Amino acid sequence: MEFDGVYSYVVLAASFVVMMIGPSLTYATGVFHVAMLEEFQEDLVLTTWVGSTFGCMFALSGPVASFIINVFDCRTCVVMSGFVMMIGLATSCLVTDIKSLFITFALVAGLGTGLAGTGTVVILGYYFPKPAVVASSICFTGAGFGIFVLPALVQFLLEKYGFHGAYLITGGITFHACAAGMLMRPAGTEVNRQRNILGGQTLRQRITLPMWGDFTRIVSVIQNVSFLLYTVSILCFSLGVSTQYQFVPNFFVTHGSSQQEASFVLSMSGIGGILSRILTGFAANDKNIGSCTIHSSVNGIMAVFSLLITLFESGTHLNMIYGFILGLYTGGVWVLMTPLTLDLLDLQDFATGVGVVRFACGTGFLVGPPIAGAIVKGCGQYYSAFLFSGAMFFLATVFGFLSTLKTQASVPSNDAHPSMVSNCENATGGSVREALVVASGST
Repeated sequence: MEFDGVYSYVVLAASFVVMMIGPSLTYATGVFHVAMLEEFQEDLVLTTWVGSTFGCMFALSGPVASFIINVFDCRTCVVMSGFVMMIGLATSCLVTDIKSLFITFALVAGLGTGLAGTGTVVILGYYFPKPAVVASSICFTGAGFGIFVLPALVQFLLEKYGFHGAYLITGGITFHACAAGMLMRPAGTEVNRQRNILGGQTLRQRITLPMWGDFTRIVSVIQNVSFLLYTVSILCFSLGVSTQYQFVPNFFVTHGSSQQEASFVLSMSGIGGILSRILTGFAANDKNIGSCTIHSSVNGIMAVFSLLITLFESGTHLNMIYGFILGLYTGGVWVLMTPLTLDLLDLQDFATGVGVVRFACGTGFLVGPPIAGAIVKGCGQYYSAFLFSGAMFFLATVFGFLSTLKTQASVPSNDAHPSMVSNCENATGGSVREALVVASGST
């Protein structure tokens, strides 16, 4: 406990910085997408796969981050993320073939964003065991600022230094995660947990994140009909939101906006996302408003705006209003994943349920943009991508409401007895509190 107390706020500040320059880079994929189309003049679907692979790595790289955290510590995971992001982006400036970007940008740099996000949110759980939700909210405000700053910054770098120079400088920016990560000295609770993990558990237990659980527990949670429907809802949401962030810049560019103006649309979504996370947190605490109602409603509203995007195509101000709406009605969905998973599952299955939901998110971010790209290629117009996105948001609403018809949870999230939490910790191989923090970090 030697580093706890006042030093906790140093770690919180470092976490804010890491979230601002690391995981939030995922939301600049639309800017990179336009640049790759111009630089390589390759097939639209192939180019889209690069951005979607990069975008999904924040969730699919969870097992790798788990291994590093369990065998070493959170600081090592975050410091490694800075090196990995820098190497991936810096080597991307050397490539002359878009297929090479699948390795350097999508896989390597994408892996770095996943390591940064997971390591950051887990260490907050050690330093802020009681006000974990408050600390997480402050930390993820950094992600909102990153979404606001990075798209416009990347576009500026592309215009000022060209395609290859922009990748190199962006790599230098993300390398600062190493400096912030070095400030994340292990808390006393983390040191004690590492001794237990390295001392008594098998290799399989050491490399398995509590939130993933083993195969039999995964089978158990997906047999829960309500949870399965909610997972499908999250998959549909991910398909829709990943399509939006990939195609919004190019849509407005093709309708007369400059690339800089189109990048500001994504920046405005960061402002909307910050406001959405705050408002959703307050609303979810109101017992008269169900979390599932909020989840389904915001998806339904976003479905309508996706279909009406043509009303926002004329004029910079209208473009930015659409970006703000995009962040406002999608940012809160990430906040609700934790309470909804807790509502639908027993505490002993919660950690595994988080892993299943995160995998659904990653899958949606991986395949959503390529599917939309194939639709655009077949129809010949970008608006068809937003028809697809709107349909996915609508399905997210439907499956979200259906998930409430058969709730199988036996332990309310806010009334869990301490002994029940203790039993859950023993059953899952880690604390529920850590899983809560990791769950709230799904950007």
